[in-house]
Amino acid sequence: MSTKVEIRLAKADAVHWTSLEFRTKMSVVQRTTVSSGNKRPTYPLSKPKRVDWDKLEAQVKKEEKEEKLDGDAALNKFFRDVYGDADEDTRRAMSKSFLESHGTVLSTNWKDVGSKKVIGSPPDGMELKKWETGNTETFL
Repeated sequence: MSTKVEIRLAKADAVHWTSLEFRTKMSVVQRTTVSSGNKRPTYPLSKPKRVDWDKLEAQVKKEEKEEKLDGDAALNKFFRDVYGDADEDTRRAMSKSFLESHGTVLSTNWKDVGSKKVIGSPPDGMELKKWETGNTETFL
């Protein structure tokens, strides 16, 4: 038949059967087993290591807050924190003002920025020029 049934049963006694058929006068060979108390062999590296990921995350966040940065890294972290902790209107205002001013203006007031185009001024020593192929402005 195309269907098969597999049945696994545990032996009542730890004996070795020579066949699956019943015989009245069958000699059964008794196997000796060495019992180690039902323990599986263990190796030094097989013990699973427990890691408390919540504790590790809290530790990393604490280290990030206590980290002292200098110069541009400190400024970037400040802006990242302002943007990350801000509400949706503040994020929109920051994105719009930064993009429209080519990185020279960063505003957090959506009421002021949302209704008009943000015009930036070039930093000292630079001038505003237009590309020849379009009306995109850039600082050179």
